Amino acid sequence: MDFEKKDDVEVKEILDGKNSDVQVKKSRLPIILLALLYGTALYGFVFSIIENNRLGESSIVVVFALFIMIFVVMILQIRGVLSATKIEDIDYCLNTYFLYKYITAPFICGCVGILSYIIFEWISMTIKSDNQLVTSILIFLFIAFIVVVVPYILASYVFIGLPCTVAVNCMLDITRKKYGMSFSMRTIHFFLQMIPIVNIIDVLYISIKYWKKGMGLAILTVVYSYITMAILALTYWVIKSLGL
Repeated sequence: MDFEKKDDVEVKEILDGKNSDVQVKKSRLPIILLALLYGTALYGFVFSIIENNRLGESSIVVVFALFIMIFVVMILQIRGVLSATKIEDIDYCLNTYFLYKYITAPFICGCVGILSYIIFEWISMTIKSDNQLVTSILIFLFIAFIVVVVPYILASYVFIGLPCTVAVNCMLDITRKKYGMSFSMRTIHFFLQMIPIVNIIDVLYISIKYWKKGMGLAILTVVYSYITMAILALTYWVIKSLGL
């Protein structure tokens, strides 16, 4: 009787384990669909703010709806990544990371480019100014800009990149568990994600070194980076040509 009870318990545990695996697999959501919805909502949100005057009163409703869409899609994608982590699906984590990085990269690069241009012009005007009062005002406004605006931009950067942050965190957990990555090395890789461009290179390094994957993504990333830099350079040239 004891042996029969023991066997029943073991069979039940095995079945429970299989059922939990099935539930985890069902909870995973299509990455491409969610990424496209996220990109549509993100760039639609930006466009709605830019075209605020044309849209009129309806712009508030559109902006609010798109923000809710960004938030919902983000939650669904994070749930998908966490579910994939339970079954150690490294491909799901890697694909999520790179898809969202590629989708958000133009927006982030554009913001960085505009911010850098504003700061450069501000410093240039301060240096060229001969009036002490004007110089003092420009310095004060620059400090206020750094204190007030920059934290908001950094918070937006963290919020927009949250799916990537969760994906890379789960990827590091799986890598550490499977290949014995040290905690200090894991921490270094995690903090490298805060540096634009370096973060993508770091994840490519991890995927190639530990998982023997990512060579195609590495080539795509290089091409994509050159195209992005060319677009930013062209945008800067157009701004300078128009005298803005």
